[in-house]
Amino acid sequence: MAFDGYFCVAVANELRAWTGAKVEKIHQSAPSCLYFCLYREGKRANLILSVAAAKPLAAITEEDIARPADPTPLCMLFRKHLQNGRLTDVECVEHERILRFSFECADELGFLRKKFVYAEMMGKYSNLILVSEEGRIIGATSTADLTSSVRQVMPGMPYELPTPQQKLDALQLTEGAFRALLAESEDMPFERFLVSKCYAFSPTVAREIAFLASGRTDALVQELPSDRLWHCFSLVTQAIREKRFTPCAVYDGEKGVEYAYLPLTQYTGMEVRKKDSFSSLLLSYFAEKEETVNLRSYAADILKTVRTHLAREQRKLTSQMQELADCEKREELRKTGDLIMANLYQLKPGMSKAVVTDYETGNDVVLTLDTRISPAQNAQRYYKRYAKMKRAAEALREQIALDERKIDHLESVLDAVSRASELSDLEEIRRELAMAGFLRQPPVNNKKGGKKKRETLSKPFSYVTTDGMAVKVGRNNLQNDALTGSAEKRDVWFHIKKFHGSHVILITEGREPTDRDYTEAAMLAAYHSEKRGSTNVEVDYTRVKHLRKPSGSAPGFVTYETYYSAVVDARDPFENKERKG
Repeated sequence: MAFDGYFCVAVANELRAWTGAKVEKIHQSAPSCLYFCLYREGKRANLILSVAAAKPLAAITEEDIARPADPTPLCMLFRKHLQNGRLTDVECVEHERILRFSFECADELGFLRKKFVYAEMMGKYSNLILVSEEGRIIGATSTADLTSSVRQVMPGMPYELPTPQQKLDALQLTEGAFRALLAESEDMPFERFLVSKCYAFSPTVAREIAFLASGRTDALVQELPSDRLWHCFSLVTQAIREKRFTPCAVYDGEKGVEYAYLPLTQYTGMEVRKKDSFSSLLLSYFAEKEETVNLRSYAADILKTVRTHLAREQRKLTSQMQELADCEKREELRKTGDLIMANLYQLKPGMSKAVVTDYETGNDVVLTLDTRISPAQNAQRYYKRYAKMKRAAEALREQIALDERKIDHLESVLDAVSRASELSDLEEIRRELAMAGFLRQPPVNNKKGGKKKRETLSKPFSYVTTDGMAVKVGRNNLQNDALTGSAEKRDVWFHIKKFHGSHVILITEGREPTDRDYTEAAMLAAYHSEKRGSTNVEVDYTRVKHLRKPSGSAPGFVTYETYYSAVVDARDPFENKERKG
């Protein structure tokens, strides 16, 4: 990432506009992230400082933030020393990726004292350190004792900056000195040359200078035209000296790739988005990245739960199928009982075996008898075992049908998770699993006299066909139920045949859809299913009035008898078109 020394200069220059603000409250949302609630001249904002290696962040936002109910000990320490104080300055420590926030706070006796917060944006060595006016460490998000091979950070110890690197200040380099450095490093890639020779440059910015000079990012120093290279280098350093920064980020589709304090042209074929401020740049960039990470993590947790239950149900179904197969042999028990009753005249008490003639086939059959009871009682025992297995078979068929519905439901959830694009989709899927008993219901904190909060569903996907008809597509099973349940009887319902997918409703408003309306709606049903990307997919469709929702059935389950089928490709019919609502 390009959170280098000069990016810190740009951020400090922007945040300095909030000097003089009062610190009203401090919150900690994560081990490496603190929120400072600021107030100045009738305006309130939140200063966010995050030193997580994957999320370096120093930004101002006026949006509300999540406030944990129970503050951590570190949060309480920062509150004790900084709350009700004033932010007096924001600066970048020279040649370092460190932001220093100066505060003026009253001590226990009411005397004003200076306190400092150092936000060290240094990858895995990042830290947020509270320092006293005397330069002693008060607290830190990450401490390191005397055994640390890098630097000791412990309460009570003097705060020391990282050991200075043996590099040059790029802003002070003359053209002659720059050319001399180039001559010494001709066999080195320019990216490594600039990062190793000069302070505060990230590989991203170094590659950008090489790209501006030659159209390549991996060029060696000797391959670059020195005049052009000096010109591009001086343009960047002059902009830094004059504090002419341009917040921008590079996106590959909706995936954030990189950000910097100058326009990045090296990422050809990708979108460069300029922002109004570095705060909005960092907040939007990391919010999107964090949402993607959270989405994957949340989806992984749900998938693990669903797969665990699915494997359990499949094992249970296999066992029940085997039991049912054993029960199908019960006719042999009934027939044995019949043969005993038919031959009672020749069977004597105490016999363990008897040879009789099968009245159906005419063949001899050997009967096994219990010597402790009479032949008639032996027959009754066989009849009882037959009746028991008959009842067991009926119960097993019911249980197998129930387990098959559970498996089908869980498989439909797997499909919905694979197509979920927002956290709200996964929240609804989690709610569905809780309703079905696969997850524990979260406790409801409903105070006496208060109303229970009503849970609402997110909106379904909306499309408009080429001929102007609205189409709604459910995102998950709960939404499928709500969508189908609220549809008019004349609306047309679509669903992929024999596979899991979304319910699709073509809203007719009393009109007759065109052939193209039917085709596009059917393609949407195939696209929003587990057969996405396939060709020649069969889709069922019928009027909503023909659908039935069996009592007690799983979310998203309906039955229908009157229907038609269409064969379409499982792709988005409105791809690259402005048809989505």
